[in-house]
Amino acid sequence: MSVTTAVPAVGASQDAGLILEIRGVSKSFPGVRALANVDFECRAGEVHALVGENGSGKSTLIKAASGVLQVDEGNINIGGATLADGGVPRARRLGLITAYQDTSLVEDLSVAENISLSFNAIGQERPSDLDEILERFSLPFKPTDAVASLGPGARQILEVARAMAHRPRVLMLDEPTAALDMRLAAQLEEIIKRARDDGTAIVYVSHRLEEVRRLADRLTVLRDGEIQGSFTAGGWDINEIVEMMVGAPTELEYPTRLAGAREETLLEVDELTGLGFGPVSIKVRAGEIVGVAGAEGNGQRALLRGIIGIDRTGGSTSVAGKPMRRVSPSSALTSGISFQSGDRAAESTFAPLSVMANATVQLDQDAGPAGLALVGRLLPAFNRAKKQLGIVSASPYQPISGLSGGNQQKIVLARPALKTPKVLIVDEPTQGVDAKARLDIYKVLADAADDGIAVLVNSSDSDELAGLCDRVYVMSRGAVIKELTAPTTEREIVHSFVSATDVDRVEDLPLVGKSTWAARLLHQSADRLPIAVLLVLIALVAGYTGSRTDVFWSSFNLTTLLVLTLPLAFVALGQQFAMIGGLIDISVGSTMSLAVVLISITLPDMSAKSVMETVLVLAAAVVLIGGFNTLLIEGLQINAIVATIASLGIIQGIAILIRPEVGGVIAFDLVTMVSKGVGFVPYAFIGVVAIAVGMELWLFRRPRGLALRALGFNMESSSRLGERVRMTRALCLMVCALGAVIGGLFLASQTGMGANSVGAGFTLPCFAAVFLGGAVMTGGRGSFIGALLGALFLALVNNVTPLLGIEAAWQQVIYGAILIAAISVYATMNRLRNRGLH
Repeated sequence: MSVTTAVPAVGASQDAGLILEIRGVSKSFPGVRALANVDFECRAGEVHALVGENGSGKSTLIKAASGVLQVDEGNINIGGATLADGGVPRARRLGLITAYQDTSLVEDLSVAENISLSFNAIGQERPSDLDEILERFSLPFKPTDAVASLGPGARQILEVARAMAHRPRVLMLDEPTAALDMRLAAQLEEIIKRARDDGTAIVYVSHRLEEVRRLADRLTVLRDGEIQGSFTAGGWDINEIVEMMVGAPTELEYPTRLAGAREETLLEVDELTGLGFGPVSIKVRAGEIVGVAGAEGNGQRALLRGIIGIDRTGGSTSVAGKPMRRVSPSSALTSGISFQSGDRAAESTFAPLSVMANATVQLDQDAGPAGLALVGRLLPAFNRAKKQLGIVSASPYQPISGLSGGNQQKIVLARPALKTPKVLIVDEPTQGVDAKARLDIYKVLADAADDGIAVLVNSSDSDELAGLCDRVYVMSRGAVIKELTAPTTEREIVHSFVSATDVDRVEDLPLVGKSTWAARLLHQSADRLPIAVLLVLIALVAGYTGSRTDVFWSSFNLTTLLVLTLPLAFVALGQQFAMIGGLIDISVGSTMSLAVVLISITLPDMSAKSVMETVLVLAAAVVLIGGFNTLLIEGLQINAIVATIASLGIIQGIAILIRPEVGGVIAFDLVTMVSKGVGFVPYAFIGVVAIAVGMELWLFRRPRGLALRALGFNMESSSRLGERVRMTRALCLMVCALGAVIGGLFLASQTGMGANSVGAGFTLPCFAAVFLGGAVMTGGRGSFIGALLGALFLALVNNVTPLLGIEAAWQQVIYGAILIAAISVYATMNRLRNRGLH
């Protein structure tokens, strides 16, 4: 074993090729020292591998170098410049780009939008020819494809290619091949070699040591936050490296099975079909481990999901000889099937919940009587699983997001260990975990089989399938094309699907299932659907009312309708801005009331002095209210709904203190000004239409609009790309307060005097308008034109109910019914879109 010499301290090195220098870096979290005086470096044209167990500090080191985390001690230099506390934006501008294992892609956006987002975040122009970029990296999809339609392997390749499109000085790759089959992994290795040959300094994190041997010029081992040694290429042995990683000798062998397969068939799938696979027929006996192999995107993952009822279209599933009817994930669990998804972050773990809650989530009645979850039952169960699986956690109440990937996977596998199923289905059981954790997981699967459980495993690691399984089903193009019986080898498994699928044709590999043209159309038009629906609704209601009474079409009535729309339109536009950014402001009604009260004091006439005083007072109200909400939500990290409910009470109280009773005079000329216009259309309404159209164009045509949508969809990804997340969220709250204050101004023109609760009735209609305009509680979606049309439609309902002789009490019922109907249509379209994309 050839150990490299010690690296000189900062300032001592005269090596012009040294691009990344990490010197004496330490980082601690509560109760954990993640990094301790770490020195690490990478030179131009070098692949420097960083290996270690999950929890060894690799991710912390990557996040520190990327600017995601600030270090407690030490220095990080990129190209001779100090990172200091510049964060992600400075690291990326200095030329350090990171491709993450769990990716920083925003799935709800297209490939082109994701690439644009990465460049926009650091003030760079997106490359003009995206097709050329995709072709350069042999990427098997188009710029217009939705990232949600790509399989895990295709998303991982896109993550790396997007990073390399920046032509970085330093490229940090965190487990880049964890989600890839051998074909895509080989393709990625060639891409990495080209980047190295072009002079890029590459930091390569991987648990696949054979892969590291092929690629790395140097290798550094990290354990418990400390560097254990650095070695030159080819000067190390895998077993010795693993021993150094875990701190003790480790046998890289698969566990010995104590019992073999039994006669009873516990899982039988007959002619099963679904999106991306079928028809497929397979059997798994008690005490047997059966694998599913194939090139990425050939239906393996879809088959496992189809067995429990996800996206299946036909066929049958039987458990222990009993056919399952109306198969769903919940009925599958009740029948004795425990399914653990390969998408750990999105589908297997609940990040905000504790490790104990995650491990015991499927205990059902064993957790306590009458649906209760009693700590007295959960804690002993968790402690048993912790001991059995070797789970490392500081406390049962620690959030699972604080654990390493290997320990998170063990938590997931604790569920079937605590509540023994008949069938255990595991997708990618060791994806992204270290060597020691792999052995622990292999033992869990072997022990499950020895206990008589039927185990079905999908893995992109063919050596893993060869070592674990009694039989392996090989899939190609959604069908089983071969069944291999143990003993088999990695070579035999790979040869089976390579020769069958013609994997030299990359186009066959990108997607889990080909997205339909209808799904692509729905994806591209999702934000336009609310506009179309609202235009139809407005036309129908107006047409019907106009056919029943001529009063509706009179100029006076139409002008009145548009004037009454103005307060709701402005507050809805502000709220829509906040909701697209992933926030919500419950206090808008009280803000409108406060604005009316303030105007009743400062604007008795339209003199220049009164107008100036009003503008200054309202501007101060916007800053104070928006700033206060920002302090609560961003500073104190209070949930947005809770925070703005609190601010609602405070703002309402201030309005009451200022104006306890209705009073004050608001300039009558303000009413006249608001009503003036062209024909029956007020100038103010023309203005709000222009504002809504301008905001819509900004949202979908400008870089900052894209950044706002991305923030709403995925705040973590936005932060990793260098977006100023807190600043943007603060802007969202300011714009929302501004919309409410301007809405209050137009409301004041209608009331003529100050009233401390006049805006309260606008809170629910405001949310109705933005939801009709396509907003969702999770953020990222919505249309400003849709919000304006939603406000117009609700004002139209108010206008026509007396004209049609409908009692006022029915107005709220009509509101609710229309809102439910519209949102149901949107939700149905969204489900169809997602199903088609996946």
